[in-house]
Amino acid sequence: MPSEYAPRADVRNPAATQRADVEVRQIGALLDALPCGAALIDRSGCIVRLNARLCEMMQRSADRLVGRTLLELYADEAERKVIRQVLAHFDEPREHEFRLPLPDGAFLPVIVCGRALRGEDGHTEHRLVTLVDLSGHKRAERDLRERYQDIAELSDTVLEQALQLKRYSKELEQRVRERTHDLHVANMEAIYMLAVASEAKDLDTGAHVRRIENLTRLLALELGLSGGDAERMGYSAILHDVGKIHVPDEILRKPGPLSEEEWTTMRSHTIAGERILSREPFFGLARSIARSHHENWDGSGYPDGLKGSSIPLEARVVRVADVYDALTSTRPYKIAWKPDAAAATIEKEQQRLFDPTVARAFMRLFQRKALAGAGSTTGGPES
Repeated sequence: MPSEYAPRADVRNPAATQRADVEVRQIGALLDALPCGAALIDRSGCIVRLNARLCEMMQRSADRLVGRTLLELYADEAERKVIRQVLAHFDEPREHEFRLPLPDGAFLPVIVCGRALRGEDGHTEHRLVTLVDLSGHKRAERDLRERYQDIAELSDTVLEQALQLKRYSKELEQRVRERTHDLHVANMEAIYMLAVASEAKDLDTGAHVRRIENLTRLLALELGLSGGDAERMGYSAILHDVGKIHVPDEILRKPGPLSEEEWTTMRSHTIAGERILSREPFFGLARSIARSHHENWDGSGYPDGLKGSSIPLEARVVRVADVYDALTSTRPYKIAWKPDAAAATIEKEQQRLFDPTVARAFMRLFQRKALAGAGSTTGGPES
């Protein structure tokens, strides 16, 4: 009985064999030019050719890999089963997460994309396989989970929220297994997790930031921003109050007026929020919003006393969204305002608190009833 590792007997006619040889030579230059690992395999699963990048990923030389079958490289039966399934459906394209065996017994996580190569006669004798290293992405996931743990140690309240972050992290890992090439998904999950952690001290955990995201996105679209820019501004607004992690519970939940000292502590959440957020470009809008969303159009806001157009546009937009949501939400010191009364305040306070252009965009949305259901029932103090 022939070994399962042995290449299949060549039953092609000489012309087909010649075409396949030409195909291998032509594809060789392409493999070498690819920025990822790449290999050419035949229907038996035998490695016909591979590029230097894949040799580097597998920590083996080409002469130790060419001519070996994929099944020969794996001892785990579950992985061998996956390989058999791929070979059984050789002509069908496939993309999935897998792992490469290394000489020391370790494995390298990769995304594998395979597609059969068709010749001029329509026949397929070879399959092009590309492999992208996911180890850096996996390390980023681990670093993110460690950062969540640091947040959880800030207080008993945040500790409870950290348990939820751990569950979110598991959900994130599942999504990454399904769409590992999409780093944007991981970034979005990180934003929501950090935002919910910052809101854990308030009674309105999580709901407030979701409303601010929606209001900000709608306002950005009304101002003429593109769908992509509006979406980025919306999810960046989620982290506007992340600095409240550093504000004591007794201030956040105080039912009466705050003392001057308490106001000073409350106002510090803008600078704290900017410092908490990563310096990566992805969080640029979020840092700007966290620091400047309490600046007023007339220069009377904080922390920098910016005035007019010197206030970043994203902060001017979130200023309107945040005030409207605060007015229409029940807080420890007040009941929720009616939406009409809150909208009237937005309109009245343009030129003083709000950018008139943003305020007018808000009123257009309000008059079209595009903000229906934006109110809340509970929340912390509006600072």
